[in-house]
Amino acid sequence: MLPGRNEHQYQPFLHILFSLGIFSCAFAMMFKDDVLPVVSERILLLYSLVFWFAFFSYFYNGTTLHKVLAGVLLIPSVATVFIAFARPQLNFLWKIFLYTWFLCTVVSLGLIQFPFHHLSIFLSRQEIPWVTPLDCIVAGMAFLYLAVNMAYLYELIPIPGKNQSWQDRMEQWHELTNLMTRRVEDDQPTHLQSLLVLIGVGGALLVIYFFHWLPSALAINILIVLPCLLALGRGSSTAADTLSRVANARLPAGQGGSQ
Repeated sequence: MLPGRNEHQYQPFLHILFSLGIFSCAFAMMFKDDVLPVVSERILLLYSLVFWFAFFSYFYNGTTLHKVLAGVLLIPSVATVFIAFARPQLNFLWKIFLYTWFLCTVVSLGLIQFPFHHLSIFLSRQEIPWVTPLDCIVAGMAFLYLAVNMAYLYELIPIPGKNQSWQDRMEQWHELTNLMTRRVEDDQPTHLQSLLVLIGVGGALLVIYFFHWLPSALAINILIVLPCLLALGRGSSTAADTLSRVANARLPAGQGGSQ
C-alpha cells in the first residue's frame, strides 16, 4: 500500500488492486497442494455443468464460430458424463486429459466471471453498482480458488525453470501429475450420486437460466466453492499422505518409518 517513489498523487484504489493481486498469487503458491486433490468424477461432472451454464449465460450468441466451439467442447463433456456413470478403468493419459479439462473449465469460468472491465473500478472514477456482502464474499472465495487452479494449469507445462535440468523438471512433473490424477479414495461416487448431481444441479441451473430466480454470477460462484467447502479439509490430508509416500519411496530400505 506504500506510494511509489515517483508517485506524486497517491491512488489508493490502484494500490488496493495491486495488494489483492499479490495476496492471490501468494495464496495460490502456499495452499495449492491443499486444494489440489479435491477432484473426483462427481466434481468433474459438477464443474462441467457449471461451465455450460456460464457458457450459454455470458458467452454464446449463436454464431457459426460459437456453434463450432460448442461442438468441440461437447466432446470432453460427454466423456465426463460417460465416465461418471460407467466408471471404467482409466489409464494415465485419460486421467491427464480429464484433469486438464477440469482445469480448463475452471479457468474459463474465471475469465467469464472476472473480466478485466470488472476491475476497472480500481483504475478510474465511475458509478459502482450495489453488490451485496454475500456476492462479495463468495466472489472472493471463487477468485482465489480459480487463481490456484490457474497455477496448476501453468505447472502442467513441462518447461524447465532457470538453472533446472530437464530430468529434474520431468521428475517434478511426474510427481505433480501423479498427485493430480489420483482419485480421492473415500469419495468414490455411486451411480445414484452421479445421477443426483446431473439432475439436481443441472435442473437447478436450468431453472436459474430461464426464470432468473438467482443472479447467474452468484450461482456460478457458489457452485465453484461448494465442493471445497463440503470437502472439509479432505484435500489437505490426501495431499500430505501422497507426498509422504513419494518421499518414503525415495529413501533406502528401512528408513521410511523413521521419516
